[in-house]
Amino acid sequence: MAATKIADVCVPEIFTPYLIQKTVEKSAFLNSGIASGDPTVVITKGGRTVNIPFWKNLAGTSEVLSDSTGLTVNNITHAVDIAAIHARGVAYGVNELATLFSGDDPMAAIANKLADNWAVEIEKVLLATLEGVFGVAAMADSINDQSTNTLTADIMTDSMFLLGDNFSQITAIAMHSMVLAKLKKLDLVEDFQPSDLSLGYSTYMGKRIIVDDALAPVDGVYNVYFFAAGAIAYNENAEFSTLKSDEDILADESVIASRRVFTMHPRGVKWVGTAAGATPSNAELKTASNWALVEDRKNVGLSLLKVKVA
Repeated sequence: MAATKIADVCVPEIFTPYLIQKTVEKSAFLNSGIASGDPTVVITKGGRTVNIPFWKNLAGTSEVLSDSTGLTVNNITHAVDIAAIHARGVAYGVNELATLFSGDDPMAAIANKLADNWAVEIEKVLLATLEGVFGVAAMADSINDQSTNTLTADIMTDSMFLLGDNFSQITAIAMHSMVLAKLKKLDLVEDFQPSDLSLGYSTYMGKRIIVDDALAPVDGVYNVYFFAAGAIAYNENAEFSTLKSDEDILADESVIASRRVFTMHPRGVKWVGTAAGATPSNAELKTASNWALVEDRKNVGLSLLKVKVA
């Protein structure tokens, strides 16, 4: 009986959409609602960025009607957000995958393993992007720097209201597990168990808490990010996201390579940098000079708290 090969269970046209779906399911950032697709974000051949057009808020004020003077005509301003396209890849040898083929559904097993990896990698792209964006001078008023203070309810509230009257649009907060522990000690957290989910999550003032220990402290100071719904434009082109396998019969090795092409972009800012490679590295994403604000700061849908927990 012939042995099962990677190529037998990883049919690209079936496997790739499945992998994309599983990645979304496994990423708290992607399944929380803060990252949403946009039909205007179309990743095509021939470019390293993608334009995201939008209309700015209406200017002008109401006027008292007159029987001798017409109303003043105001303009609606069109603007363009520019998102960097990310092209990333990972590859694994047979030693990583050999034990997966003992299951009843090897394709699902590989997808789960790869989806876990991709969820982490895509979140790294997001966190690097946030670091760069909040380094832009025009975003300074969206940062509550409490680096010398310990977390309190008042500090959390002040951070949410950095968006002014847009504070109500905040739907999720990302934090390290130690920040969540501090909130629990302050009795500020509610645990939520949806009937249709196997795993529950915690909320603060009704806002979903995303726990990610990649948000590690620097000199004892933690970054806590507040997100409005849909603040991040996440799109992926399944046509360009590929899965390939190969076998080296002389070395007795099998290799599987997964490539993903996607955007992970905060709405209201634009990428103005020039990547050294084909697409930006995480180090380039962290560089503030590669970003510029194109929307009113309060409409960006992001705020940042820098705080200690002890």
